[in-house]
Amino acid sequence: MRAHSNEGTKGTIRIVETVRRPGADAPTTHQRARYALTSRVGRDTELADLKARAAAPNGQILTLTGPVGVGKSRLASALFEQICGDFADGGRYVELDTLSLEDTDADGGLARAVAQALELTPGAAGGTPLDLLREYLGGRDFLLVLDCGNRPPHGIAELWEAVAAAARRLCLLTVGTRVLGMYGEHRVPLFPLAVPTPHDTADLGRLGQVDSVRLLVDRTKAVRPGFRLTQENRETVARLCQMLDGLPLSIELAASRLKVSSPRALLDELSTDAETDSGAGVEVGAGVDALGLPSSAVELLVRLAVFTESFGVAEAAGVFELPLDATRQALEEMVDHSALLTEEQRDGSIRFWMLRRSRAQALEHLRRQDALGPVRADHAVFFIRQLHSIRRQLEGPRQTAALEQFGHWHQDVLAALDFLVEEGNGEAVATLATAAQPYWLLRGEVESATHWLSEALRLGVERVRVRLATLEALGEALLLDHDPAGARPWLDEALTAYTELADGPGIATVRRHLARLAQLERDLPAAENLLTLVLADLDLRGGGQWCRGAVLARLAEVRRDRGDAASASRHVTEAVRLFERMEDTRSAARAKLTLAGLLGTQGDYERAEQLACRALLLLHDRGDLPEVARGLAVLAELLTHKYGRTAAVWERAARLLGASDALRRRVGDTLAGQPEAVSRTLLGQVSERMGRSAFDTAWQEGGRCTPDEAVALALALIEPAEHQPRPTDLVGSLTRREHEVAMLVTEGLTNREVARRLGIAEWTAVNHMRKVMQKLGCTSRVQVAGRMLRPLDTAAPAAAAGR
Repeated sequence: MRAHSNEGTKGTIRIVETVRRPGADAPTTHQRARYALTSRVGRDTELADLKARAAAPNGQILTLTGPVGVGKSRLASALFEQICGDFADGGRYVELDTLSLEDTDADGGLARAVAQALELTPGAAGGTPLDLLREYLGGRDFLLVLDCGNRPPHGIAELWEAVAAAARRLCLLTVGTRVLGMYGEHRVPLFPLAVPTPHDTADLGRLGQVDSVRLLVDRTKAVRPGFRLTQENRETVARLCQMLDGLPLSIELAASRLKVSSPRALLDELSTDAETDSGAGVEVGAGVDALGLPSSAVELLVRLAVFTESFGVAEAAGVFELPLDATRQALEEMVDHSALLTEEQRDGSIRFWMLRRSRAQALEHLRRQDALGPVRADHAVFFIRQLHSIRRQLEGPRQTAALEQFGHWHQDVLAALDFLVEEGNGEAVATLATAAQPYWLLRGEVESATHWLSEALRLGVERVRVRLATLEALGEALLLDHDPAGARPWLDEALTAYTELADGPGIATVRRHLARLAQLERDLPAAENLLTLVLADLDLRGGGQWCRGAVLARLAEVRRDRGDAASASRHVTEAVRLFERMEDTRSAARAKLTLAGLLGTQGDYERAEQLACRALLLLHDRGDLPEVARGLAVLAELLTHKYGRTAAVWERAARLLGASDALRRRVGDTLAGQPEAVSRTLLGQVSERMGRSAFDTAWQEGGRCTPDEAVALALALIEPAEHQPRPTDLVGSLTRREHEVAMLVTEGLTNREVARRLGIAEWTAVNHMRKVMQKLGCTSRVQVAGRMLRPLDTAAPAAAAGR
């Protein structure tokens, strides 16, 4: 064995080892990994996928693509190191960027360079480089990696077509920013590492598992052994990884600078560099003019930088008023050149996004061309139209899709509002903000609603209808923010104007909000009078049925608070029926929470708990965080009534109330109509049963729960500690379906995943799970998994003894 440096056409091919197998006529070459001294973070899945594809029995042509700095060469080198020995005749890794290719050849000198890299020389009969390659690869089992670097992949498709048939098995892996565009090519896109979400950043342990953070910490510790991820630097580290787009090369360069710098100082430097476009030495990538795209595609790519987050084909076509097919084709070409990245959606659609550095360069280009303002104006107009077109979907069967769409658009909506405020266009701000208000209230972003609606009024709104819609929306937002004094003047002004216009629907809506205001102020007779007036004057045509349901649901709360439970139950039951008829499952779930509370006061705990759990699950799925807060409080009250004989119940109630209070303070207050659930009486009872110190601890633990964790806590089954069934034969008491659900839980599946696996509704899976926990005497999914696996563990010794 000998190590040598193999040179070809004035470039370095890299160090190889030549190993001659006994009985083999030709040498097998395999290469040392260039990155063997550094750990590989976050690429195990991609490496396993590449290995599986490369192992195809009849050969493959694979194209590993991605933006500059994403780690393509590192991954390809690791792949080569691990699988080269699986090929009978070895392989070769050729870095084309290191070679001086002869442009005089039709293929740009590629075949000649590869032939020289393989140390092939013409015989006496001569022959072209392709002839030499065909002869060399004839009957061989070989791995060839062509790392294009920043070089266009010219000539590779022709090379493959010329030599592939000669080999017994040939795996050709090309590495670069562009696809080959040939039949039979298997594209393997490499994306940046995952960057932290706000949820990740809030939890130090969770943040440490995010791939980009892992890489930054790992590489920083290599040059600064004492570096650690701490509570003090976690937010800064998370922002660094986000700013660097999760690109491994950028992260490694940043880590090298952390040797003598703090994360905060580096973040400040990078933020300044981003504003001045000076680089800072840690960003990588080429400008849009170096991507090899046609000029028309480059022009569109630059304008696409107006999108702050991801976008779909329809949005790109809509903002720039382009034909849908032409836009789709242009986006495909940008993806093929790694100018845009893609992300798969649950419904099978694709959204596109641009790296921050590329976006900053494109925006600067637009600014220099004095084109940024017009592009931002088109962007704002598009989202005004879109939000108004889907707003009514929140009250029907497509509400989930509408909420998901708004989630995609949210950052772009905020960017559009920023632009419109800069332009001083109060009416456009009002139009867009009123369209976004229902989504903000659902997401628990009351401050966004009050801020932008107030900005619109500050700038001035001349058109009467636009101003009235703004007043109404702002008043409702302030009510959710528990500011009735701030809401009253806006609602009073709107009611006066609607009355002058004889606008019945407008009057009904504002009176409904004023009734809520009276309820918050505990003026229940005034609230009931307003709601009764709305019912008497309501026109049931158009959206009148939905308004009737909303009024009845509110009137039920007021009647209940006045002690008329029978009337309240009738009203809320009718509201549920109306909402379900219109397939408005979210509003129906809200009304069911009220009904559950009423049933609890009447002692029907079983039905009340079922209703509350199903409603909470649906509201959580819809992302209705204010109502999730109310649902947690309702269930806390029901749990104390139904199971209040054990300390565990009181502890859970305290945690649920703490979680409800924390969530309510963050996203808005909907608890005015549920006084018993949060009354001093209940809090006093829980505190007294637990003791003040234990209560405070449980309350604080609940306040630290995420909405997901709080809902899971609320839906978990509680059983009294005494009289638990004996462990023997417990599994045998399960029905067939319950057994299937329990076994899937042992695999770590969530309720939603269990439902999908079995083809049942998620609530059905939850119900089965509750019954399983009850029969097995378990209070957690972990206990269920342990109990299900225990018979297998105990049966094994007996079977061994029998043998």
